[in-house]
Amino acid sequence: MRKQELALAAYERGVLEPLLARELEDGFVHVEAERGALFNGGISREPDQLAVETTQSWQSKLLADPKNRLALSALSSANPQQVLASRSTKIADQQVFNIRIPFEGGPITNQRSSGRCWLFASTNVFRVALMKKYNLDSFELSQAYLFFWDKLEKANYFLENIIDTADEPLDERLVQRLLADPVSDGGQWDMVYNLVDKYGLVPQTLYPDSWNAKSSGTINSIVVAKLCSFVE
Repeated sequence: MRKQELALAAYERGVLEPLLARELEDGFVHVEAERGALFNGGISREPDQLAVETTQSWQSKLLADPKNRLALSALSSANPQQVLASRSTKIADQQVFNIRIPFEGGPITNQRSSGRCWLFASTNVFRVALMKKYNLDSFELSQAYLFFWDKLEKANYFLENIIDTADEPLDERLVQRLLADPVSDGGQWDMVYNLVDKYGLVPQTLYPDSWNAKSSGTINSIVVAKLCSFVE
């Protein structure tokens, strides 16, 4: 403890006290002239370039070892995660489970190339109660139905915010944030709650997935371009 106190006192005498004793100019302490002494221990030097000869020396030393050549060959011809994985560890630490969770809700669903995970998760939970009530072996609620209304609500929200920020410069940070991603696929529980409360739910057979619902990147870019065209 005594050593820590002495070290702290030495630090205060050597660094803090000289800084506090300076006259402040515009509320700042200017220490540019002494940067080398403060941060580099009084030693100043120019940064060295990476010489080609140095890299050639590294390469020669690396390839001189047969183990390194073998490692390079293995890592360049296969997935490094598989090459570096320990086979003995995989054998010794196998994941074996003795609890089976009852399967609820079928069929298994697939969001494809879209960001609708939150809609799939919620509709897959909602359908369980319906399947039990009507004794159904298989049932699916339409994710595309909620996806459509979500896009419409996000577009309206974006335009309302653009109206509210009409007096702001186009390069203002809030405006740029609004323009960056006005109708993304993502969402969360409160959003799906409000969508279902307002628009309800329909079976997947009555509102099946379209190509744009399964692969939403193209339609998103078209909608964003149209929305941004209203911003002047």
